Amino acid sequence: MKVFFIYTIFQTIFCIICFLFVNLFPSYNKYIFTLRLHLIVEFLIFYFYFNRILTNSLIKKILLVFTPIFLVYNVFDYFSIGDFSFGNTPTLIEFLVYISSILFFFFEVMKNFSKDTINSINFWICVGLFVYFTGNFFYILLVEYSAHASAEVKNQLKLIYSIVTIAKNVLLGLAFFANNNKETSDTYYSSTDGYYADTVISENNL
Repeated sequence: MKVFFIYTIFQTIFCIICFLFVNLFPSYNKYIFTLRLHLIVEFLIFYFYFNRILTNSLIKKILLVFTPIFLVYNVFDYFSIGDFSFGNTPTLIEFLVYISSILFFFFEVMKNFSKDTINSINFWICVGLFVYFTGNFFYILLVEYSAHASAEVKNQLKLIYSIVTIAKNVLLGLAFFANNNKETSDTYYSSTDGYYADTVISENNL
């Protein structure tokens, strides 16, 4: 679970920085830059996580090739739009990539489904992330097409976002109560099949 410990620290630092640039030292440009940096770091954290739990070597290679392409595109998009606006396209791409990765994970798990599946930490983490990615993907699309909507519609969108966020946090919290002792490499992942994150994430207790 080290990757999510790192992710939690990262999110905490990110929230503090955003609070500073919004309230104490107002700077919209720095705030937008922070959001962009957050997107890149978040993408990398999830890349290492999914590269760890997926077993399909082809999917791992696709993620490995796509990651630098996404990072370059994100930088290009930032300089194209500038720091006066936060483009949602890179975020939507990130969500699509990891929604697909989670679906592949579920497919791999279902091939060896057993009673222990619902006791897997990775299973519940992926359920929580699936809710988070899919919910926010459609939330962003709705926001894009509701720019001139009424205040009531915008409040409903905020409610949807809040529900998605709470559901994700609850599911991720439940994951820590799962029994991961029986989760072996034969059932959920191979520790040697195309593992590119050796130098970043420990083999023990991801």
